[in-house]
Amino acid sequence: MKVLSIVGATPQFIKAAVVSHKLITKGINEVLLNAGQNLDDTLSQIFLEEMNIPEPRYKLSIPNLSPGATIGKLLEGIESVIIKEKPDMVLVYGDNNPALAGAIAAQKQQIPVAHIEAGLRSFKPMLGREMNRILVDRVSTLLFCPNETAVENLKKEGFDSFPCNIYNTGDVMQDAANYYCTLPSLKSDIIIRLNLNHSFALATISSQENTSDLKKLKEIVKALNAINRELRVVVPLHHLTIKFLRDADIETNFTIIPLVNYFDMVELLRNCTIVLTDNGSVQKEAFFFKKCCVTLKKETECTELVQNGFNMLGSSDSEFILIAYHEMINRKPNFSMNIYGKGKASEQIAEILKNWKC
Repeated sequence: MKVLSIVGATPQFIKAAVVSHKLITKGINEVLLNAGQNLDDTLSQIFLEEMNIPEPRYKLSIPNLSPGATIGKLLEGIESVIIKEKPDMVLVYGDNNPALAGAIAAQKQQIPVAHIEAGLRSFKPMLGREMNRILVDRVSTLLFCPNETAVENLKKEGFDSFPCNIYNTGDVMQDAANYYCTLPSLKSDIIIRLNLNHSFALATISSQENTSDLKKLKEIVKALNAINRELRVVVPLHHLTIKFLRDADIETNFTIIPLVNYFDMVELLRNCTIVLTDNGSVQKEAFFFKKCCVTLKKETECTELVQNGFNMLGSSDSEFILIAYHEMINRKPNFSMNIYGKGKASEQIAEILKNWKC
């Protein structure tokens, strides 16, 4: 069996790493396509080396265009690869534009689609990524859900009556956390380099709705400045966001560092006191490493974390962020709860693909 796997963002490389290893053990021929038009080439190479992922056979070079033009270019590039490789299945991850373009291109060529992280919903229909999630799910044949909440979301939307198969496989991010958390101490010295102890807050700001909105960014920085007076705050930031802050003359009194590699990030997650983030993957990683989290957005696709008390929505308003922070810094939830499976998602996905029949 030949599977064309499409990745297009840093978290997807992490997920693809653990899935790729299991596909190999099942004898599945995987062709990897890097469609990450916004992924820094250096970071991309670092992830390939760290995760021990084979070099992608194909890499698309998509210029920075409007959303519609970008999806059009992605469709064109991915379709040409599908026609050349003739895979039995196209495997997509998450909810970004490469995932949407990959799913549509596959369907146009009558190739079935498998969607990892199916069924996630933030319940904000006008959000671009929410529409991507819904559309990718709708054209997929195999829906690999990370938790029972995602399964229920699909059932409520009528997917039981669609020509597809729904599986609660668990979350491949848990697989990655379980496996790679044993290795960072050999590959990361970031705690020593930054002179950190076990009492600091880890924050990330990466969503476009925050990094491109000056008002929201100012509010988030204001909250982080206030938190930093109580607890040291460490923030890995993209160089363009750092430049945006400087150009806008936004004062920061917390510790800003360049974007870190995966093993450095794992070490920061393992050693921090609390996490504040606008990134869905980081929200789940906080749970995997038993850290309470504040989401720097009004909504999240990780609704199960909010419902079970591991996460709290802080929006991008400084007052609400501080309220959520002071609530979560003192909260002691039961992290033994099994929400995302037991780290066997990749094994289940590979087994289903191996035994799948057209």
